[in-house]
Amino acid sequence: MESELKQEFDNMGIEPSQEVLFRSVDLCSTYNIEDAAEFVEQWVAFSISNLNGAEPSLEHLNEFERKVFQAKRDKELMAASKKKAGKYPSAISNLTHLNDIASSSSNPLAMYGVDDSDVMDEYMQDSGMMSSMAADDIDSVPGTPSILHTPKAKSALARTPARQNETLFSPASYSPIGTPRTHTAAPGSGKIVYTFGNPSLITNAQWSFTTPQPRISVKQLLQHEGNCLGPGTKAKYMFDNLYEKAEIAGDRVFEIGKALCKKVFGEDTLDYELGQVDMHSQDVIKTIGVVHSDYDGPLDPSSTILVGSNEASCHTVRLNFSKSKSVGIFPGQVIMVSGMNPKGDVLMVEEVITEQNLQPPKPPQIADRLSFVIAAGPYTNDDDLVYDPLQDLVMYLKENRPNVLILCGPFMEAGHKVISDNVTLAEPFEAFFEKMINGIVEAIGQETTILVVASHRDAHADCVYPTMAIQMKKTFPNVHMLPDPSIVDLNGLVIGMTSTDIVDHILAEELAVNAGDKVKRVVNYLLHQKSFYPLNHPKEDQMCLDSDLANKYARIEKIPNILILPSTQKCFLRVVNGCLAINPGRLADNNGGTFARFIINPPAPKEEANLFNYVGCQVRKV
Repeated sequence: MESELKQEFDNMGIEPSQEVLFRSVDLCSTYNIEDAAEFVEQWVAFSISNLNGAEPSLEHLNEFERKVFQAKRDKELMAASKKKAGKYPSAISNLTHLNDIASSSSNPLAMYGVDDSDVMDEYMQDSGMMSSMAADDIDSVPGTPSILHTPKAKSALARTPARQNETLFSPASYSPIGTPRTHTAAPGSGKIVYTFGNPSLITNAQWSFTTPQPRISVKQLLQHEGNCLGPGTKAKYMFDNLYEKAEIAGDRVFEIGKALCKKVFGEDTLDYELGQVDMHSQDVIKTIGVVHSDYDGPLDPSSTILVGSNEASCHTVRLNFSKSKSVGIFPGQVIMVSGMNPKGDVLMVEEVITEQNLQPPKPPQIADRLSFVIAAGPYTNDDDLVYDPLQDLVMYLKENRPNVLILCGPFMEAGHKVISDNVTLAEPFEAFFEKMINGIVEAIGQETTILVVASHRDAHADCVYPTMAIQMKKTFPNVHMLPDPSIVDLNGLVIGMTSTDIVDHILAEELAVNAGDKVKRVVNYLLHQKSFYPLNHPKEDQMCLDSDLANKYARIEKIPNILILPSTQKCFLRVVNGCLAINPGRLADNNGGTFARFIINPPAPKEEANLFNYVGCQVRKV
């Protein structure tokens, strides 16, 4: 752990003393932290929020422990105490059991893919990533006011077109859609919950664009045969051709399998020593196939099968991971497996090989400093259509005008409670969406370049993934409508983005045992499988996947500089294979919505290898 911590500190531009490393190892051991990157990222965020970016010392680490880890444990004790009080009032005075709970480090769910990195994600949201712990501590004390958004009452007043001007965003309606609040800053507004970048860069950051404003050139890179996913593309709404689907799957296995073989056997090797997935063998063999589950549900150690084929037939074998030290796989993933199959029906897995040789992205070729804001839907609370969170974001944008604003859908979700309750709108979904974009442009002006990423969950968009860009009757010179997913070049900076929650989809289906940080794991899946949506099969209630379109317009041929992955998982900022992955969180959330902002400076030649030196990013409460 000591060498891992030193490496992570070095990546952040910090040279820790030996006593700091010893103390860091002690903290990791005491609080059951196994991922060195998680610990160092928490320290950097705490240092920026509380110590003005100071270097780690024994005194600072003690303060870090007190305000982050011990504060977290105290909150857990209080929460457990309140829960126990409600269930067993007469036993609340006995805190011995609660202390036992708090000090327990067992993880009985490890064999089912729940690892310690899940615990670390809890720390991120509630501990060191917060700019101030005081408000959070008050929150956990009974009788104090909560800083969370208060749910809107179900008996909301009806809003009619005559009352439409009370808020900046809200569809005209003849039915109840919610009550606008008196517009004040939302509780916790402005709190920084996650930070990435050199502390001096963050401290001196200018989040607004400078004058004169550089002209932003937007070039769509995700194309097939020179064409982008557009209105002329045919999508399959109710069917997928099985023959085409099988051909696409076969080509994908060949392409990724060949790359895995080059990683294992070498670039110049032509005769790869591979066997069929169900080949009888008393010796260790290597084989390539696609991971699947033999029942309708997430993977587990007893349900995982590997599917392979030759030119004439398909072969399957059950996988046994009892001899594997670590496993991280998901349905639809192309992998190489090393192991023995003495009986022909069960492959005893010794090693799972999933990573190929990847080329890191080229450093951004930008000439000017650029500032970005990234937000992801939903943009209104789940029980109204008042769009208060969006109005809060626009207020921030009016004060801090970025060079680029990226808005990922959904904007008006088809499954929203009010819409599904058959609210009677006085305008079409398309008309309201155009009014929303028009309102944003009028509020922040046309100097900010706005990228709008479609979502298959929107009531006014195609329900097929990949999803075509939303079409508008009125156009703006600074507004660019993009399909989901997209890869764009902005003045030499390459950004990949999607509005689909692939992170949550994979984590719900994967099998992971001793596989490390779950966020880095999922981002690696996307990069090594070369796809924005490599999961197969998606759940029917989550995704209507067109395999042919996905094969053409959802590929990641080259790693981008920035990868935007909105998710209901806790917000994150991670560097994986030289790419900064950003989850800005959801703008509308019961626990307080968030968005991301980042600045990027033209990198100096000696800084190009480390994003930390020239990119500063924060996730902020709206």
